[in-house]
Amino acid sequence: MWIKRCASVYKGKISGGWWLVKSYRENGKVKHKYIENISHLSVEQRDGLKKILKNPKAIVIDNLKEFIRRGYDYGDIVFFLYMMHQLGVMDVLSKFLSKKALSLIVAVLLNRILKPSSKMEAISWIKGTAFPFFCSLRKKEYHPNRVYEAMDEVKDNMDGILEEFYKLSGGKPLFLLYDITSIYFEGGAVKKGKRGYSRDHRPDRPQVLLGIVLNEKGFPVHFEIFDGNLRDKDTVEGVAKKVKERFNIERIIFVGDRGMISIDNVEEIINADLGYIMALTHEEAKGLLEEKKIDPFLFDKRLPVTVWQDGEDAKYVLCGSEFRRERDRKVFGSLLEKGRESLKVVQRMVEKGRLKKHEKVIRRAQKKLTKSGAEKYFDFRYENGIFEIIEKVEAIRRAERLCGYYILKTSETHMEDYDIEVHYKKLQEVERCFRDLKELIEVRPIGHWKDRRVETHIFLCLLAQVILAWVRKKLKEVGWLGRYNTLERFINLLGSVKINKLLIEKKEILVVQRENPLETVLLTNFGLLSFDYERDKEGCSI
Repeated sequence: MWIKRCASVYKGKISGGWWLVKSYRENGKVKHKYIENISHLSVEQRDGLKKILKNPKAIVIDNLKEFIRRGYDYGDIVFFLYMMHQLGVMDVLSKFLSKKALSLIVAVLLNRILKPSSKMEAISWIKGTAFPFFCSLRKKEYHPNRVYEAMDEVKDNMDGILEEFYKLSGGKPLFLLYDITSIYFEGGAVKKGKRGYSRDHRPDRPQVLLGIVLNEKGFPVHFEIFDGNLRDKDTVEGVAKKVKERFNIERIIFVGDRGMISIDNVEEIINADLGYIMALTHEEAKGLLEEKKIDPFLFDKRLPVTVWQDGEDAKYVLCGSEFRRERDRKVFGSLLEKGRESLKVVQRMVEKGRLKKHEKVIRRAQKKLTKSGAEKYFDFRYENGIFEIIEKVEAIRRAERLCGYYILKTSETHMEDYDIEVHYKKLQEVERCFRDLKELIEVRPIGHWKDRRVETHIFLCLLAQVILAWVRKKLKEVGWLGRYNTLERFINLLGSVKINKLLIEKKEILVVQRENPLETVLLTNFGLLSFDYERDKEGCSI
């Protein structure tokens, strides 16, 4: 059977319609039998009928909902599987992990990137995505205990894995960017979990310190976990030595932020034949400017500039900008207001008679002022029932003069001032890494209670951040990221691409939706063709 257009001309007008026609033989001749007039069907319906007539195996579906079994998240899962292959992450992990452990660790990485949760929730989530179509895990292997076993396998091979990732970063680094942050626990804690200065504003929780070393390309070459009550500067010496010895680096320049400098640190770094670029704390910077009688405003038009050099051992470079000045003034103004208001609270309590005893007034005022962080700029007096707030005018004036400026100390006395500032500013990559870990990857709070699991958890979160940062970098290079287009929006658009499982004549068929809002972006920036299940399974299976 086929569809035939029947037409006739009468008085210059064409009339006729569409017929379903069947051919047959009679007395050796081919004849046509007109079965049904289908002129009332739409163009789309006639086209569909043509496809059915051409395909003898085709079937007619009256209600498509009866055949759709389930939809799965597809675009985001497949995209990041491709990225792990492109970055070499999959190759590195496959060298050290069994196939089952590799599949489970990749599942954890995907969970951290797309929907951070506990290991138990991660297993439940990953089973409801398209991930099982790309690995050979059996149903019973999707279990938290199997994930913990896979994490232990990672821990046992951690040195080898880090060595391979170091090779991926490309050559021996000249500059190492180092910074440290805190990560708190919920519930129990490991031996290193102690209470200390919390960057997460959770002093009520035990924490560990995480130190990360990136090379100048932004790739992590070392990470280490320290006791939660350790000072930043007490971590520098050991990390610098370990990195130098581990990768057999003859000469590197260690770049660190405020709080990393101490006399012992500098001596140890120099003795290890390492260079350094580090920022002075605000107090150290103010002290240097006052001691050397340096007015930063005199250099405002030619920053960065060397303001003092200690022979061939070290030099001090003054840096800053108008943008930084405005920002620092706002921050400093907020700090002053917070300190002033903390003392006004006590002052009002005294005036209303709620506080009278001298010891209680002094203790309350000191506690409030210390908590505000502005004790360097305010003082108070309580005599004869009168509470007086005292501003340290000279200290405030010195701090305001330093707004917008910072001073770098470096052993690289022959390096240009501009280059010194540029390499120091690359510490922003470490800060971005920490923000990603805490805000996107959600490394905190840590739920593991064993040292090896804590270390592996942090390592996997760091690895997930590396993948995420690489994707952000690619999108930024081509100008896709902006005020409206964010990394989060990119991931959400990927997640809008689903794969549907159809059951037709007792046979399961997987079909990826055709609509893909990021099709052009994926092709031009990542070299990925439109999603196709058979091709994707060949290209990114585990």
